[in-house]
Amino acid sequence: MSEPEFSEAEEEAWGITPEEVLERISDVEGAMHADFEKFARELRTDLERVAAAVTPLLAKQHTDAQARMRVLETRLKNRQERPLIVLVANLLTDIRRLRSAEDVRDHVEQTLADALARAGYQEMGSAGDQFDPGWHEPMSGSVGRAGTVARVYSRGLACYGDVIIKAKVDVEPAFAPEDSVAEGATAGQGEPLV
Repeated sequence: MSEPEFSEAEEEAWGITPEEVLERISDVEGAMHADFEKFARELRTDLERVAAAVTPLLAKQHTDAQARMRVLETRLKNRQERPLIVLVANLLTDIRRLRSAEDVRDHVEQTLADALARAGYQEMGSAGDQFDPGWHEPMSGSVGRAGTVARVYSRGLACYGDVIIKAKVDVEPAFAPEDSVAEGATAGQGEPLV
């Protein structure tokens, strides 16, 4: 592109030569370019700081989501396998009732219990446990809040917090130690009843 031609009178009227105009335009472009580079560096630094702050949060959310997915997949799989698992659990209950050679019964019982445990299932319900209506089915006895499992007819089964089979139990009320002391004192024995 050719430079515009100005007469000397026009150059004097403007008070600046075309070469000076081009120099000043070049200076302005250079200053703008330097400012742009400075702003680009600052933006990049800010974005790197944001990325450094957000990355751990996203990684934790990803890990938590994966863990929830594994639990949900296991629950879905367990629902599909539930009829078989219930059958095995009931068989285990029946085997415990057998009056055959103790070593055979113990071996079969342990093998079935281990198979359930490897599949992610846990048995529940033992004498002395705190009664919980979500985990226990009372066969007889008091079902109060402070009830204690006195006898277990068949153990229950759960998987990742889902109760599949409730434990069938007898329940008795739990006595607080103060009650025993008070009863012993009224009986005239001076010692708490145990």
